Amino acid sequence: MKKRHNKKPTVSVILPVYNAELFIEDAVKSIQNQTLTDWELLIVDDCSTDQTREVLTKLAHADSRIKVFLNSKNKGMAKSLNTLIPKTRGTYIARMDADDISLPNRFEKQVALLEKNKKLVACGGHEYIIDAAGNTIGKKKFPINPAACRNIQLLFMAIQPPVLMARGSVMRKLRYDTQGARNGDDISMYFTLLQHGEFSNVDDFIFKYRVLKTSTTHSNVKKSFWMAFGVRMEALQSGTYRPNPLYLLLFLLETSLVAIIPSSVVKWLFEAFRHTSETSNTQVQSLKA
Repeated sequence: MKKRHNKKPTVSVILPVYNAELFIEDAVKSIQNQTLTDWELLIVDDCSTDQTREVLTKLAHADSRIKVFLNSKNKGMAKSLNTLIPKTRGTYIARMDADDISLPNRFEKQVALLEKNKKLVACGGHEYIIDAAGNTIGKKKFPINPAACRNIQLLFMAIQPPVLMARGSVMRKLRYDTQGARNGDDISMYFTLLQHGEFSNVDDFIFKYRVLKTSTTHSNVKKSFWMAFGVRMEALQSGTYRPNPLYLLLFLLETSLVAIIPSSVVKWLFEAFRHTSETSNTQVQSLKA
């Protein structure tokens, strides 16, 4: 590929990776297959011990839009993301994970939504859920209405983290929380972004989200819930986040249930909800602030 002019890209993609030799090439190729081709892909290898670095070197050599950085020591996802954010140049910053797939129209549709609605600070989109082999095992829709997205953030993520696209002018001023139990957490970033604008989601399936049994969320659902609970409580207490009172009641109910039911049941409910049908999450769009 010929060298590109040094103009600012429309989208800067930030991708932290650690030991993802099985999936990273497909993840990168899904960015290369985007219908919107004006992007840069910034990847940081967090001291992988498998063949990830070799794969990345080959990909970057073949495409000048791909830039690979190496951590001097293993830092984890949050710190890795924080090393990439100030290096971005794009009008928009898009997240990407090393084991997921962006469908070809992802960037085109997300940029169009953010261009159309200047009140939005970030957006995501609907997703197919795939297993380790890439088989589709479910699908998940997210709220589209900004008021519903703001409210639902008290109960679950209004935008799937690796599908996030945010305005670069805002996100370059922010950093992911790296303190204690929140290291790698996206929820505190979301509450901060909501102080700068609204959320929405593209009303289309633009992503394939891979579920692995080794993921932290999958293996320790209660721990993940209580970490998120602490962040949500701080957002409520700060006064910068004010959801509909109905959602406060639902939040209390959710918290009470998690506190009393066994971890195995919480995990089952979590997976049942994660692999929801198209209709269940759509219903929340009708709930206004």
